[in-house]
Amino acid sequence: MKKILLGMLMFLFVVSCGSGPDKTVSKFIDNVKAEKFNEAAKYTSDENFKAIMEAGYNNEIQKFLFKTLLKNIEYKIVKTEKQDDETSIVTVEIKNVDMQKVFLQVFQNMVKGAFSKDDSKRPLSVEEVLKEELESKNKPKSKYTTQFVVKKTADGEKIVVTAENIDVLLGKLNTTLLNLGNLGKTEDETAVELPETGPSTGVSQKPE
Repeated sequence: MKKILLGMLMFLFVVSCGSGPDKTVSKFIDNVKAEKFNEAAKYTSDENFKAIMEAGYNNEIQKFLFKTLLKNIEYKIVKTEKQDDETSIVTVEIKNVDMQKVFLQVFQNMVKGAFSKDDSKRPLSVEEVLKEELESKNKPKSKYTTQFVVKKTADGEKIVVTAENIDVLLGKLNTTLLNLGNLGKTEDETAVELPETGPSTGVSQKPE
């Protein structure tokens, strides 16, 4: 009898530790960070997630950029709030390379190179300067928070992944690319609204 009770307790412990909205989000982020998009897709309701994530690899510098951002993802589950029987909101703090500051530094270095009096040095290309900044040990980083919506489905818990979620995971890369003309301005001045539905859902959030 004791063995049966002990076995039931162990089963309940394993189940409780291996499931839940926060666990689903953690597994999703861990797989994204490891570039296991096929595995990460199992935790989302978006059938096109894998294709969307792999679409960024169009050339070597883009590949290097994405790999750098994925490798630098750090996160912490802040809280989980149950909205109803089917829906939970998981708030996550994400730390990654601050792409706005990186692109600003790239622009400043390009200008310096263009007006340099040292004719012995060949001006570096944008790709070369960007790679230097991304390889730097002192590259700027920022923390942001984002909310993942987790729904219960017949196939288990699934995340309704938004563009805002991915944007924050990737150091606000999308927001930065949409604001290249506003580099160096404050967050309020560069706030951009992403589409309300589909893979580009959400509004960019401010850093802490």
